[in-house]
Amino acid sequence: MTGNSSIDISLANVWRSYRAFRAGKKPSKAIIEFEYELLDNIIKLTSELQKGTYKHGSYAHMIVNDNKRRDIAVALVRDRVVHRLLYDYLVPVWDKTFIYDAWSCRQSKGLHAAIERAQLFLRKYPDSWLWRADITKLFDSVDKVKMKQLLRRRLSDSKALWLLDETLDSYCSFEEGRGIPIGNLTSQIFANIYLNEFDRFIKHGLKPYAYLRYGDDWLCFAKSKTELEDMRTQAIEFLSKELKLSLHRNINLITPVSKGVSYLGVDMWPNGRRIDSEAKTKMKKNINLRNISSYKSLISKHESTKHVARFEWTISDII
Repeated sequence: MTGNSSIDISLANVWRSYRAFRAGKKPSKAIIEFEYELLDNIIKLTSELQKGTYKHGSYAHMIVNDNKRRDIAVALVRDRVVHRLLYDYLVPVWDKTFIYDAWSCRQSKGLHAAIERAQLFLRKYPDSWLWRADITKLFDSVDKVKMKQLLRRRLSDSKALWLLDETLDSYCSFEEGRGIPIGNLTSQIFANIYLNEFDRFIKHGLKPYAYLRYGDDWLCFAKSKTELEDMRTQAIEFLSKELKLSLHRNINLITPVSKGVSYLGVDMWPNGRRIDSEAKTKMKKNINLRNISSYKSLISKHESTKHVARFEWTISDII
């Protein structure tokens, strides 16, 4: 089934996309240069989009080391305006097709809500088993041909499909025909569209007790270890055959719910949770005046009042 709504590439909507892109961002050198002739740049971009002459530019690359080394691809400002326009076009079409328990990069969802949901399942199925796994290099591994096929299942507007193809083809990872850039806003919705196939296979095909996914990391609950191992075998086959994806070698664990699980930076059990040691080390290393409030919020949500008080003593020196 395809969607008949046309993408809006009017001057007004390109301007709105720029304002949405710009909101909350500090004025980088690239943004300042774009804004120096802002109106002319927006008019030129709109003209290229309407005439079909728009070409996506190249990427700058930035290496980020947090819990793992990642190559962040940074597009030109004009291309990021187009990403925002495409993102806002895709979300209303696709979000309603996603399962409830896909928690990343969606309105009214997010990390904290995913953690709460995971613990709810731990409490609801304390005598069951769980499978925790994630995908190896998801963004680098997305198959572009498959991605384009999925987009065409619900979209029929030729302008939108041309722009989506242009964005997808602007980047290539370690293998020709594969990969979407971590830095693009569009990659967030592309990843959810791509993994929606897997989500629906798990939920409606394998029918476990419960299943939730955040990014490329998920938990799946079933009655017994044997039943879950069978589900895992079928899931791995589906990922490989249908999506050309594979599991992370070190994050592929089946365990009793009663023993708990480390998930999304939190050690959790049916009766409680705490921030895991890796996340705490990262926080101590990176804490500064800009992120104190967000770190305190994280600790308040997942630790006891004693640990919150200890954190407040720690940050008093920084303040």
